Amino acid sequence: MVSMGFYKVNVEKKDDVPVKEDGAEGVKIKWLLDKSVGAPTFAMRYFTVQPGGHTPLHKHDWEHEVYVLEGEGSVRHEEQEYPIRSGDAIFVPPNQLHQFRSSGSGHLRFLCMVPL
Repeated sequence: MVSMGFYKVNVEKKDDVPVKEDGAEGVKIKWLLDKSVGAPTFAMRYFTVQPGGHTPLHKHDWEHEVYVLEGEGSVRHEEQEYPIRSGDAIFVPPNQLHQFRSSGSGHLRFLCMVPL
């Protein structure tokens, strides 16, 4: 539904695709909001990381805002690792080495916002 700049997304109908970037293991992504729905500034993505899985260890020129919805794991920031769990919010500055890992028995699920 698009009306006066407002867009409602049924996330169940969005594609959940494997992350194929080198270094990713057991990770899927859904692009919830982005330029395709008229979002001019930020993209909202939904990640699912299987138990024992992880995102690539990487860095880039943009920041991340992350909110953990479910599960337990860790985030590596530069040379340190920090435990994360449901209800945690994480800010990853630009050009900082980072990686998200699932360490519990269930999936780690989080929202991640990045600038477009």
